[in-house]
Amino acid sequence: MGQGDPVTSRPPAAPDLRALYQPIVDLRSGRVVAAEGLIRGARGSTSVSPAELFAEAGREGPAAVLRLDEACLRCVIGSASALGADATLFVNVEPATLAVLSRRTVAELAARLPPGVQVVVEVTERGLLSQPAQLLAGVQRVRELGWRIAVDDVGAEPSALALMPFLRPDVIKLDLALVRARPTLNVAAIVNAVNAAAQRSGALVLAEGIETAEHLRRALSLGATLGQGWHFAHPGPLAQHRGSALRLPPAPEPPPVAVSPFELISRSVPAQPTTPALLAPLTRQVERQAMLLDDMSVVLACFQHVRFVTPSTLRRYESLGMTTALTVIFAPGVRPEPVPGVLGTALHESDPLAQEWVVTVVSPHFAAALAARDVSASAGAGQDDPVVGPGTATQPAGAHPGGQPRRMEYVLTYDRDQVVAAATLLMAKVQARTPTSRRPGPRTAQGPVPAPGAPVHAGRHPGGDSPAEARTEAPGGATVLHGVPKAELPALLTRAISTASNGIVIADARAHDMPLVYVNAAFEQMTGYTQEEVLGRNCRLLQGPATDPTLTRVIGSRLIAGRDAHVTLLNYRRDGTTFWNEITISPVSDAHGHVTHFIGNQVDVSDRVDREERTTYLAYHDPLTGLPNRANVLETLDRELRRSARSGAGVAVVFIDLDRFKEINDAFGHAVGDQTLIEAAHRLGSVVRSGDMLARLSGDEFLLVLTDLPAGRSDSVRRVVEHLHAALHPAVEIAGSSLTLTAGIGFAFSPDDGTDAAALIDIADARMYQAKRAT
Repeated sequence: MGQGDPVTSRPPAAPDLRALYQPIVDLRSGRVVAAEGLIRGARGSTSVSPAELFAEAGREGPAAVLRLDEACLRCVIGSASALGADATLFVNVEPATLAVLSRRTVAELAARLPPGVQVVVEVTERGLLSQPAQLLAGVQRVRELGWRIAVDDVGAEPSALALMPFLRPDVIKLDLALVRARPTLNVAAIVNAVNAAAQRSGALVLAEGIETAEHLRRALSLGATLGQGWHFAHPGPLAQHRGSALRLPPAPEPPPVAVSPFELISRSVPAQPTTPALLAPLTRQVERQAMLLDDMSVVLACFQHVRFVTPSTLRRYESLGMTTALTVIFAPGVRPEPVPGVLGTALHESDPLAQEWVVTVVSPHFAAALAARDVSASAGAGQDDPVVGPGTATQPAGAHPGGQPRRMEYVLTYDRDQVVAAATLLMAKVQARTPTSRRPGPRTAQGPVPAPGAPVHAGRHPGGDSPAEARTEAPGGATVLHGVPKAELPALLTRAISTASNGIVIADARAHDMPLVYVNAAFEQMTGYTQEEVLGRNCRLLQGPATDPTLTRVIGSRLIAGRDAHVTLLNYRRDGTTFWNEITISPVSDAHGHVTHFIGNQVDVSDRVDREERTTYLAYHDPLTGLPNRANVLETLDRELRRSARSGAGVAVVFIDLDRFKEINDAFGHAVGDQTLIEAAHRLGSVVRSGDMLARLSGDEFLLVLTDLPAGRSDSVRRVVEHLHAALHPAVEIAGSSLTLTAGIGFAFSPDDGTDAAALIDIADARMYQAKRAT
């Protein structure tokens, strides 16, 4: 059959599944205290490894994988009928399976076990972050039946440690690589994080893959009290592994019920008054603390609308997304992946969460949560009003109508339990990752690959071991890497780096101040510095007054810790001009694991940043006048009407239509017409209160939204209309001509004229035409 021929072979027949059980022992006493169910596969007399079974299912699609994983789970539980009442059974489930298992299915499985059997569901590390909200819901379903939770393969991927605070496991299972690997800083970081979690919650630590006495000693040094592996026994029938009862910690209490993070935290933390001017640096401070953490961290941030997620915000969160296990931005209208490495979750504007400004950070050793909301002038504390976003020409941030600072309140806590509870409210809304979202890198194979037919965890299949490098022997015994003799490789790499289009620099990590020891031609062209001018100096020579100091501190902290860094930074060329520099810095270690150098990859992304900022601006502003556009003002009006329904304050819509504008265009040309519109916008905006919004709808039509007005009194709006007429009246000199600007103006008042945005605009429009006819 040729490569282009259709595949006509039938899918493999359904395999026979057989359960074996491996004992789990108390490392201090050596007693068997539990058993873990494992699976063997076969087709007739031919053994089929679980890896092959899941690979076959994977080719059929995700649904087939879920069916196979559930079949493995049913096989393990169905074969465990010989367990005694005091027995503990560990069963392994993929996160995707647990996320979709219904309560009915779980209850059915539980009914097949003898009464009194304690079930511990092991959640594997693969895919933990692909469906976090669904996974947490699945965990809650099995907990409702009294089943307990273990996180498996901890240490293999950062995701397991990152989700530990949310999963609140009863058992933490250390990956077998930890009991076999040489001690390193990374191993120490994992052990510290595991011990911290175990000490806080009382979770038991279990080491798997123990095959020798040395493995056992290392497991004990890692803090494990339980273990399993061939050192104790090979998998076998259930009868030989009944064991004695395993004492698990008390089941964790369900998280507190709350509508929003602000509501939850403010139950114990008094809210403090603030303004947007102070809230902005408070938010940046929490973000900066998150940037100094590692890939075991989770950052969840909520903004009231996608227009508040500015290009500057996205640059900061892209850096966070490169260093954390999970970074999510919540906002109405946000894209599924606003920047690489960051997950976006779109909220409905009526969602209580969309009314708050929230940043939560959770890591093994750090937790912080900031939540804020606006308090309108007429509404007392406790109203869920949105935080004001970035200001515009007619709507400066942080000001109330009348020029007074906008009243806001915020809560800030570093209490871990409160932070995790608040972050859980956000996590429950996280949408599943899309295929383009950043995922953890491939896992390196540790230990022997199971032979065909060897038992593995129920539902587990290897995630794709890294293939060995393609090495051959050259004549004379010289090692060849992909056809290149090793002796020629350094020269080849040097030539490749020197001609790369990106700026490449190498810094000496062992020398004081990490001086540059190499820069390529692209770096010289991008920065204007010659090699002689920069070698021996730190790369901070590119920084200047407008360079973000938060990001530079993040870079320094990560390099000192021997970790990589990814930021987009405003840098300065030799001639003093600025450019946006997307920088990726990676450590290079020697054979002993010591960092010797850092390689920096630098790309001038100024055009991209300018486009992003311009696109964001144009999405909500009129390019001619700089005023908010139709989409912007309609969203604002909807929001203010919702606030008005809660607070009782009045909202007015003022429709403004310039008189005889077509005559100006016809007589003087469109250039003069444009200048007339710009002047009219400036004059109208000069009498608009801070906090209200003046927008250009289209052509010569403007719309003004007035907020926080006394209920039942429209006389204040009539005074505003008088001020608008007066502002337009003086003659304007444009293109050598003296023009007099007038307009028809009409308004509608809510709630007197209704509470629907479209209806209010129609009423104001009709009254505007009445005013025109009356003059």
